[in-house]
Amino acid sequence: MYRSQVALRRFEQRAYDLFLENYVKGTSHLSIGQEAIAAGVAGGHASDGLDVRHLPRSRTYARTRGADDPVFAELMGRSNGLMAGKGGSMHLTSVEHGVMGSYAIIGAHLPIACGAAWSAQYRGTDQVAVCFFGDGSVNIGAFHEALNFAAIWKLPVIFFCENNLWMEYTRTSEVTAVANPAADRASAYGLESIIVDGNDADAVYEVASLAIARARAGEGPSMIEAKTYRQRGTLAGRSRQISSRR
Repeated sequence: MYRSQVALRRFEQRAYDLFLENYVKGTSHLSIGQEAIAAGVAGGHASDGLDVRHLPRSRTYARTRGADDPVFAELMGRSNGLMAGKGGSMHLTSVEHGVMGSYAIIGAHLPIACGAAWSAQYRGTDQVAVCFFGDGSVNIGAFHEALNFAAIWKLPVIFFCENNLWMEYTRTSEVTAVANPAADRASAYGLESIIVDGNDADAVYEVASLAIARARAGEGPSMIEAKTYRQRGTLAGRSRQISSRR
């Protein structure tokens, strides 16, 4: 997991450098500072055949699932990328690697993760859908709808909130009524409130292992909130400024 975190940090730093040089087109949502979550969950259980769904800060999970070089190619709009260079960082999908899709609409992927979990439940497999999202998704209606649906059907899905304290540019505490935006709402759907240090890969691995075992035992979904902090913001305007100067 340590090696995975180092590799993810170097990948993200290189993506940042290439963005400033205008080789990466569009926006770029960096995960610098949040590597322990990807290493602890996706990396720690890469052999378990998990279905993974995530948000714009998704390429770290794609890499820990084994989709390495095609991710970089996708960021640069090349034909050998995961989506032939047409999706960019916001739409990474590789069914082969268990990466079932990332989506640009905040919170849109939570109900889709329920669909993946429902499919696994119906087919009688031991697959678990792991749905990553940021604290910016918790005030979206789809968040509550997905939790309610998953709880009713006891779906094998883990909702994993990366609480990095910022909803892109707005501090989460300024627009959210509870201190723990995901965990404090878990009890409303009969779920345990689980909070973990998102900067400790070992701690993340342990809670993820328990949640995965619980899902495979037919005990339903889990809500985990990882406290972390992203050290870089979303890159959008800089690329346009560089383009205009050139």
